[in-house]
Amino acid sequence: MRKTSEEFNSDIVIENIWELCAEKETVHELPYWETINRYLEKLDPEYLQEVIWKLVYRLLRSKAFNRARIRDKYWQVILDGTQLHSSRKPLDPKALYRIHHKGTPEEYRENYYYVLEAKLVLHPKVVVSIMTEFVENDGNEMDKQDCERKACARLMEKLKRQFPRLNICLCADSLHACEPFFRKCEEHQWQYLLRFKEGSIPTVGSEYRTLREIEHNRKETRKENGRYWYDHVCDIDYKGYKINLMEYGEEVKKIIKRGMHKIEQEEKKHFWFLTSLPVSQKNVSDLVARGRMRWKIENEGFNMQKRSGYYLEHLFSKKYQGIKNHYYLIQIGHMISEILESWAV
Repeated sequence: MRKTSEEFNSDIVIENIWELCAEKETVHELPYWETINRYLEKLDPEYLQEVIWKLVYRLLRSKAFNRARIRDKYWQVILDGTQLHSSRKPLDPKALYRIHHKGTPEEYRENYYYVLEAKLVLHPKVVVSIMTEFVENDGNEMDKQDCERKACARLMEKLKRQFPRLNICLCADSLHACEPFFRKCEEHQWQYLLRFKEGSIPTVGSEYRTLREIEHNRKETRKENGRYWYDHVCDIDYKGYKINLMEYGEEVKKIIKRGMHKIEQEEKKHFWFLTSLPVSQKNVSDLVARGRMRWKIENEGFNMQKRSGYYLEHLFSKKYQGIKNHYYLIQIGHMISEILESWAV
């Protein structure tokens, strides 16, 4: 942060800041990082969340990204959570915690901050923040912690209030494959596309294995270096909800260099996805590709923000409110960067 203060106090950066703010220059240098931190520790984080909403509204209304919609109708919103900062030292009372090596002499408590993020897919290279929900305790009942599922329910309500007419298809991991999630999507008239692990809902997995042998929807393609296949079963009943389950697998032989030698190695991938969208042999490959796009929020979102100059896991402030505001600023900065970089290509 000190380095940022030093590098940003240049004539060109100061001139650009005033240009972006559409204001006349009133000072000849930018505030030092401690001054900015004190301000962010007092600012209500909802103001910065509102800035993100306004930016998203602007991008959606431009209609420049309409081709990114699933079936020309549904905007893909990817849900994923990440840890921001962890420490064995005490953090804010709202921080989560986990006990390591419980019941042993090496037992210790790790405190950490965690956030659930919803990102809007505008383009394969542009995935921007649309809604944030911090996973946090109330500071009182230490035995009853907040969790990602509870945070997801809050996030979905906020997203519906803020974007009531937006046609959404939510993408998430198998943690959210449960009745409350399906019910919320139905209430909001949203679609969903979830990564699925058989242990999440064993009855659905078992029924799929039985029905796929009867329905014969498998479509397999063979190539010189291997094969890949798609399969699906529609209208699997789960507590009154009709679920469509898709399967994708591939077995490919690849040549890997190890020193002076080349070794042939077989690589296997296998994924299942749950969706409320209609599935057929014609569209199953496109839906699977959309489902696999969930990793973009992790690989091109959180990982980029952690390892490429945004310092997402850094403890920017000792106060929780300041941490939240720094997180929102990172999302705003990354959004602007993605748009500029995509247009420059």
